[in-house]
Amino acid sequence: MKHHLWTILFGIVLAFYVFREQHFAFVYYTIQTFTLEFAYFAALTFQQERIANTIWPFLVAPAIVVCVGFWVIIAPMEFSEQPPTNLVIIFVTHGLNMVAVLAERKKVFTNDIWKPILYTSIYNTFLALYVGAGGRSKSGHLPYWFAQYDQPIGWIFAALAIASTGVVHFIVAVPKDDQLHKTSTKQYIV
Repeated sequence: MKHHLWTILFGIVLAFYVFREQHFAFVYYTIQTFTLEFAYFAALTFQQERIANTIWPFLVAPAIVVCVGFWVIIAPMEFSEQPPTNLVIIFVTHGLNMVAVLAERKKVFTNDIWKPILYTSIYNTFLALYVGAGGRSKSGHLPYWFAQYDQPIGWIFAALAIASTGVVHFIVAVPKDDQLHKTSTKQYIV
């Protein structure tokens, strides 16, 4: 039942955000991660366990990084310059989504660390290419204030995002059950 509620809430918020921002919505790591979360919960809602299990390891660490990164780094700077225009979207896409993911109480495994790192690397490559080609947000500004790839700050934040995703995954991950029971046995023939 909870999967249905997350699917409905996330679907409504995502649809509203895309309606408001149009194609510019998807230039944000937050919205791409939120879309993955929506796809995960929708797959569970429609009993597509295999699809949900495929998506799961890609989204856990990014959901946590989005929430913590937003509230610790981005929000203090943005909210000091201008107050948020829609608190519901902010809280759902930068907090409630992480609560939904953590409430799953579902394991991620250490050997899947490459998945969130790959996902975050692809996003950062996309962002560098997008900004380098002159792409901006709907308001005409850089999608993120630090997305200045002609200066070191852009690359520092890209590396920080990739590294923090890997570290978070490593912190929340557990070894696979078969890894726990593997022991190195040697047989000596005398």
